[in-house]
Amino acid sequence: MKRLCGILMALILLLSTVACAEGMTAGTYSAAAQGYHGDIQLEVTVDEDTIIDIQVVSHSETEGIGAAALPLLVETVLEAQTIGIDGITGATVTSDAFKAAMTDALTQAGADMEKMTAPVSAVTDKQEETLTADIVVVGAGAAGLTAALTGLQEGKSVILLEKTAFIGGASATAGAGTIATGSTWQQEDGYEDSPEKLVEDMLANGHNKNDLATVELFSRIIGPSFDWLVSEDGAAVPYTRTGNPVRYYSGAGRGAGVCSSLNDSFLAAGGTLLLSTPATELIEEGGAVCGVVAESSDTIYTIRAKAVILACGGFGANEDLLPEDHYEDYVYAGHAGAQGDAILMTEKLDADLINMEYVNMQPHSMRFPDGNGRGIGGGPGYKYDGSFMVNQDGVRFLNEVGSAWDNTQLMKQNERQYLIMDQTSFDALNEANSSMYTAEDVALWTDDSYTGDPVYKKGDTIEDLAQKLNLPADALKASVEEFNTAFASGQADAFGRTLNAGISEEGPYYGLQVFVRYYATLGGLHINDDMQVLTKAQEPIEGLYAAGECVGGLEGDVYMSATLFGWAIASGHTAGAVAAASVSD
Repeated sequence: MKRLCGILMALILLLSTVACAEGMTAGTYSAAAQGYHGDIQLEVTVDEDTIIDIQVVSHSETEGIGAAALPLLVETVLEAQTIGIDGITGATVTSDAFKAAMTDALTQAGADMEKMTAPVSAVTDKQEETLTADIVVVGAGAAGLTAALTGLQEGKSVILLEKTAFIGGASATAGAGTIATGSTWQQEDGYEDSPEKLVEDMLANGHNKNDLATVELFSRIIGPSFDWLVSEDGAAVPYTRTGNPVRYYSGAGRGAGVCSSLNDSFLAAGGTLLLSTPATELIEEGGAVCGVVAESSDTIYTIRAKAVILACGGFGANEDLLPEDHYEDYVYAGHAGAQGDAILMTEKLDADLINMEYVNMQPHSMRFPDGNGRGIGGGPGYKYDGSFMVNQDGVRFLNEVGSAWDNTQLMKQNERQYLIMDQTSFDALNEANSSMYTAEDVALWTDDSYTGDPVYKKGDTIEDLAQKLNLPADALKASVEEFNTAFASGQADAFGRTLNAGISEEGPYYGLQVFVRYYATLGGLHINDDMQVLTKAQEPIEGLYAAGECVGGLEGDVYMSATLFGWAIASGHTAGAVAAASVSD
C-alpha cells in the first residue's frame, strides 16, 4: 500500500512537472485593476512561452499622464517579456494598476510568475554618443516645448531632452488658462488691459514679493508670445475664443492638449526629442555653457550646443530644496519630476537664486489614495449650499468661499479640517469633480471598511459622522445649528458669507478631510531681460538661458491666475528666439 501511494505521488509530481514545462495556456485573458480614475481593463494574449499582445480595452486615466503612460508600459512589457519593469515616473498609480491587471491575466494563463515578475536588468556598460545642435532644451513641458519649437522655426537645429517617459511635465495637468495682455485677440475682443495694469495686479497679488524686472519683462512679452501661440504662421495651437472681452484664454484639451500640439509641430518640423533622457550636468568651457551631458537607459550622451535653455521645472518634489514650513502637514499636488534639476545643475556656475522661500499654496484640496493632492473643483468646491468646513475641534473657522490666500493661512493653523456636507452638497461636489474620480471611487471611500486616503466618511446622523471623523459631537452639532441659524436670518454669517440654503435636518451627512496643497515653486534662477541666467555677481552666464518654473521671482509669494501657464509660453518663446539669435551660422 505504501509502495502504491509512493508511485501515485511520483506520478502526480511528474504530471505537475510536465504541466509546468508546457508553459502558459495559449489564449486571450481579460483582467482589470483600479487605476487613478477607475479600472484599467486589459486583454492579454499569450502563447505557451510569450506575451504576444496587450490591449488596453478601457481606462479613465489622466490625459497626458496616466493615459500617456499606458502605451509605454505596454511596449516595455512586450519587449522585456516581464512585468518586473520600473513604473513610469509621474504615473505611479497607473503603473501599479497596469502591473496588477497584468499579474491577474498571466496568472489566469498559468504563467510561471517568478519568471514573469523577474526584474529587468539595468544596463551597466552604456554606450557613449556625441551629438551636436545649435540649441539644446532641457525639459519638455510647455516652456521647453515652446522654446524648442521657436528655435526650430528660427532655422536652428534643436535637441529637446525630457527625463520622464512622456512630454508635458507639470504643464500636462494644468488648466492652460493663458493670460493674453496686449495680444491681438484681447484687443479685438475689447478687453481693456495693458502691461502696466498687469504689473500692478501681479505685484498686488504677490504681496510685492515679486522680482519687479521679471514681472515687467513678462508684461512686455506675453502679448506677442500669445499671438505667436495661436496664429497659423506661429505655433497654431488650438485655443478657445468666444469673442467676449476676457483677460485670458484657455487651451483646447487643457495643458495636455497644448503640449501635445506643440510637440506635434516640433517633431513635424524636424526637431529631435529624446525621452527618458535626463540631463545630468552642463558642459562649461571658458566660463561659457556649450552643451549638456545626458543619460538614457543605455546611452551616455555628450551634446555639444551653442546655446542651452533650461526649462526643467520647479523643485516642489525635492524636500532638500523646499523651505521649512511643515510641508508634511500639506499635500503635494505637483509633478513627481520637479526635483530642482536646473538649480542643481547650475550650482557649480554660482548661479543666482531668488525667492526660494516661496512655494505656491492653495486651500480646498483632497488627498488621493497615492498620497498626492488635488484641488477640489467647483470653484472652489465650497460654494454648494449645505456645506461648510470645521477644524479638528468641530468648529467652523472661515468663509469657505473667501479669499484663497486668507483661507490658506487659516487652514495652516489647524491640525486638520473637514468639509461637512448634506446629501445635496455631497452630490454636487462629486459631480463637479467627476473628471478626477468616479462614483465607484466615492462608494469605496465612504464605506466604513475603507481605511486609506482620502478620509471621506458617511454618517446617518451628525453624531454618527462626528464619531467617524474623531470630532467632538457637541461642537459639530453646534456648528450645524449656527450655520442654519445664519441662513434663516437672511444676513451674511459671522464670516461674511451669504448663505442660500442651510444644511439638511435629515441625514445622511458626509465629511471629507481637506488640506492645503502645494505644487508650483515660485523661486529659482535669476534671469535678465534676455532670458540669460545670472550669477550671484549679476553677470550673465554665456550660452545659458532659462524659462518656465525654474525661473524665480515672477509671482511673489502666491501665483496669479493664468500667469503661470502664460509665463511658460512667454518665457519659452522669448528664450527660444533670443537663443536662436545668439547662435551664429
